[in-house]
Amino acid sequence: MDKFEKLAREAIKESDSISYTPQDPFVSFGFKENPFLEVTLMDLEEEKFIEPRFKQVIRYINKVHNSFTNSLQKSRKGNESVIMDGVLFGSIQSGISTLVSLSYKYIKKTSKKLGNTVYADAQELVEFVDQQYAIAKSIQNFRNFVGESDSREEPLSLILIDHADYLVEFFEDFRYAMDRDFQNTPIVFIFSHSGWIRLKNSLAYSNYDLYNHIVPSERINSLTKEEILEVLVLKLSINKQIQQPFSAEILSLIAEISSGSILNAIKICSRVCEDCHYNGIDIASKSLVDDVNSFLDIDLNKGFYDLVTLNDNTQTFILALTAMKSIAYNHGITYDDIINNLGIQKTSTSHHLKQLQEKRYLQKKTINRKAHYRLREELRTAADTHLITRFEQKETHVKLENIIDLI
Repeated sequence: MDKFEKLAREAIKESDSISYTPQDPFVSFGFKENPFLEVTLMDLEEEKFIEPRFKQVIRYINKVHNSFTNSLQKSRKGNESVIMDGVLFGSIQSGISTLVSLSYKYIKKTSKKLGNTVYADAQELVEFVDQQYAIAKSIQNFRNFVGESDSREEPLSLILIDHADYLVEFFEDFRYAMDRDFQNTPIVFIFSHSGWIRLKNSLAYSNYDLYNHIVPSERINSLTKEEILEVLVLKLSINKQIQQPFSAEILSLIAEISSGSILNAIKICSRVCEDCHYNGIDIASKSLVDDVNSFLDIDLNKGFYDLVTLNDNTQTFILALTAMKSIAYNHGITYDDIINNLGIQKTSTSHHLKQLQEKRYLQKKTINRKAHYRLREELRTAADTHLITRFEQKETHVKLENIIDLI
């Protein structure tokens, strides 16, 4: 055997028994692990701004349960029973899912009447086949999940469904199916603001009497930059000292440019830590944060914020429609959606879409030779917080579902 061939075989054999796990950049700066992996109850106790939101969620869940109980008592006296559900909504990427899941844990532990509450995550239970919602299978997944959690010793108190944007496409069928299997069980749905507006608009054209089926919805306010800064300082400190490569100045800058999205802030912090680790930098600089911000496309938020807060025109209306069709697994808005709602010609629609694409606010995807436009993920928090709020104030109903989409 050739000498070098023998050496190569020996090296390959030796390497097979050796594995290398790269060090987490956060660990290299003194953290036990990535501090953003999980939010604990202890974290929430330190984040004082969470307290009013936490109390709001608990109070609302209790209100829905009480309203349903009162409705049930009336039905037993001869009046018709009414499903009394609830809706909590807030800006996407603002921490509302974490808040609701931890509220659920406290409810299970502290409330007798809500002790048999079930928490389900639609993001995990809704399925797709060939880029389409598998409606029957998804509904069956919920039936199985809730059924396994159902204690036959006492009826279910309530069902909490997080990421309910995934149910908008088939909400009526889903709600009626759940009512057949779990009668006398109210549901609290957790939506993004865009998802909630989308649902209200779609049901306006159906026979489902939404407003007589729910307790008035409540909004969970998005995080302010001061609150995001508080989260970052808490997470990135050891013994109450901000840990390298971060500093008070850098965290303030990250909180400022994250536009109310805790997810954007976490993305920036993680990338900054990686860049410092792999380039041997002890302290992050403003220029590094700016570079990361640009690389992640989060810098789009400034121009987008100015557009949706200072203007009220055709482009902001198109962006509002797009935000409502950029939820969950939806493909996005089409030319037909825009023309049907704005009544403008295709040439004008093309002009506005081209401008919004050039500004990098929209992403285009062609499905079955048809163009679909989605709002960029980095902009969805700003859209929920500012754009959708203004759109809702107009009390405008839009028709976003057409025959082509349903084939």
